[in-house]
Amino acid sequence: MKKNKFLLAFLLLFICSFCLSSTEASAKVKLNKSKLTLVEGQKYTLKLTGTKKKITWKSNKKSIATVTSKGRVTAKAPGQATISAKVGKTTKKCKVTVTTDYAKYYEYQVKYDKIAIKKVLRISETNLVIPETIEGYPVCELADGLFQNCDELISVTLPSGISSIGKNMFYGCHKLETIACENAISSIGSYAFYECRSLKNLPDISGITEIPEYAFYNCDMLETLPITLQLTAIGNYAFYDCDSLLTFYGSDALQTIGDYAFQNSNALLTVNGCKSVKQIGAGCFEGCAALGTVSTGNQLQTLGIGCFSGCEKLSSISLSATLSAIPDRCFYNCYALTNVTIPTSVSKIGNMAFFNCIKLSILTIPGTGITSIAPDAFAGTSSSILNIWYRASTPAGYVDQWIAQLGLPADHIHTI
Repeated sequence: MKKNKFLLAFLLLFICSFCLSSTEASAKVKLNKSKLTLVEGQKYTLKLTGTKKKITWKSNKKSIATVTSKGRVTAKAPGQATISAKVGKTTKKCKVTVTTDYAKYYEYQVKYDKIAIKKVLRISETNLVIPETIEGYPVCELADGLFQNCDELISVTLPSGISSIGKNMFYGCHKLETIACENAISSIGSYAFYECRSLKNLPDISGITEIPEYAFYNCDMLETLPITLQLTAIGNYAFYDCDSLLTFYGSDALQTIGDYAFQNSNALLTVNGCKSVKQIGAGCFEGCAALGTVSTGNQLQTLGIGCFSGCEKLSSISLSATLSAIPDRCFYNCYALTNVTIPTSVSKIGNMAFFNCIKLSILTIPGTGITSIAPDAFAGTSSSILNIWYRASTPAGYVDQWIAQLGLPADHIHTI
C-alpha cells in the first residue's frame, strides 16, 4: 500500500515538473511583432526567439500576405492576414495589415501637409473610391482632367477634403453614373462632365454659383438639378443635348444664360424663376421640342438669335418690358405659340422672328417705338387666324406693311 502511494506521489511530481518546464519553455518563446503594417509589395522578416527547435510558419490568407520557412513576410494585397509561428505545442501570432501602395495608382505630391493628386496611373476597378488620406495626409486637391476619358468608370467617390471639381475632370467618362462626396462641392470647371452620357447622380452642388461652358454637355441621363442652386451665370452649351433634364429653376441671382445652353434638351418641359435674368444667348433653347412654358422675369434685356427656334410646344411666354428687340429666328417654328405681346421697349423685330408660327392668333403691339420689322418676320403665319392689335399712334406705314406682308384682312387689324 505504502509502495503504491509512493509511486502515485512520484508520478504527480513528475507531471507537475513537466508542465512547469513546458510553461517556462513557452514563456521564453517570443515573436518580435504581434502587429505589423506593410504597404503592398513590402517585405519584413519576423523573428521567433527563445527556442532552437524547428519553426513552422503559416499565413491564414496567402492572397494578402505570404511567409517563407524563415519568417520572411511579403505583402501581396490590401487587407489583413495572420502569420503564425509554431514550435511544438507553442504558437505565436502576428496580425499583418496590408495597405495600398498609392504610388502605383496615382502620381501625387504633399503640399502644405495635404495631398494633391496630379495624375492617374492605373484604375483597377469600375467603382472607384479615392482614398481619404495618403501617407497620413488628407487628399484635398485633384488635378484638372484627372479622369478624362476613363471610359470604364461607373461610380467615383471623392474624399471629403475635395470641394472643387476642376476643368475636364470627368470629360468623356461615358459610363459614369454616380459621383459621390461626403461634403458639398462649391465649384465645377468647364467641360467637367462633358459627354458623361450615363450620369444620373451628383454630389451636393447646391452651393455653386456658376455652371461654366460645356459643363454638362450631352449628359443624356441627368434628370434634375438642385432647386436651391443660387447661380449667377450659366455658360455656353452648359446643358446642351441633356435629353432627360425635365425642369430648370433659375434663381433670383441668375443674370445670364449663355449661347446654346439648353439646345436640343428634348425633355425640358418648363423654365421657371429666372426673375433677374438680363441676357439669354443665341440658340439657348433651340430644339427643346417639349418646352411648353418659359418664365423670364421682368429684367430681360437681350434675347439671342434663334433663342426659342424649334420649340414646337411652346405655347406661352411672357416677354419683359425691358427687352430691346425680337431677334432673327427667335420663335422660328414655334408651332404652338398662340398669343404674344410685344413689349413697348422693343424697337426691332428681326428676320423670320415668328416664322411658321402657324397657331399665332393674337399679336399685340402696344408700343409705338418699333423702327424696324423684317419683311419675313411673320412669314408662314396663318392670315386666316392672326389678329394684330396696335396703338392708333403707330406709324401708318407699319400697318400697311402688315396688311401687305401677311395678307391680313382689314378686320384682322385692330387698335387698342
